[in-house]
Amino acid sequence: MEAQMNLEELAARLSGASSAPYFIANVLREAIYRGIVEEGKPLHQATLAQRLNVSPIPLREALRLLETEGLVTFRGSRGAVVTALSLEEARELYEMIVALETNLMRIAFPKITRRVLEDAASTLDEMEAEKDCIRWRDLNQVFHNLFYEPADRPLTLDMLARLRQKTDRTIRLHLASMRIDSQKQHREILAAVESKDLEKAVGALSNHLVYTSNDLQSFMRTEQAPRRRNG
Repeated sequence: MEAQMNLEELAARLSGASSAPYFIANVLREAIYRGIVEEGKPLHQATLAQRLNVSPIPLREALRLLETEGLVTFRGSRGAVVTALSLEEARELYEMIVALETNLMRIAFPKITRRVLEDAASTLDEMEAEKDCIRWRDLNQVFHNLFYEPADRPLTLDMLARLRQKTDRTIRLHLASMRIDSQKQHREILAAVESKDLEKAVGALSNHLVYTSNDLQSFMRTEQAPRRRNG
């Protein structure tokens, strides 16, 4: 079980990483991912500035950065609020992710080198030993991107990163239910690429992403059912 951090502890851990607005955005983004700052809850700027020991102007710039990522929205007098991911949005986001990732795999496949395969295998070893869900998520992105970077499609990779940001906030919640199967699926993707079988690799990748999408949607339906009954 991971020890739950508070906002101040998270800020101390990430301090000095970048300029003020980006540092604040990094802290708040990870706080959202870790559930320190909850979906649907207002972000009181005066309180946040005091807790993070920052000025209001870079804080507001940071919130605007998170708004472009779909993690925060501004709602009139309520100010900034952490957005909530709906079941329909999760489904559509993963449909786009599947389309982009399988296309990147097809383009990159002829350029995947032995070094890429070695790095992917090493990353999987790290993932399987990693207990922190946010670090696991980072390694997961590294693993997938190793296969896509040879495609030389920076705009597509940037768009994919933005889509992932919108779904990654849920990883801490449903990782436990999918981790064992996910690790097995990652090994299947790697084995297919190593065998130089493009269709097998694309199929393994697609199956993995669809499984992840279905697991997330199942979790969200389970979580939302009590709220509907109580509402």
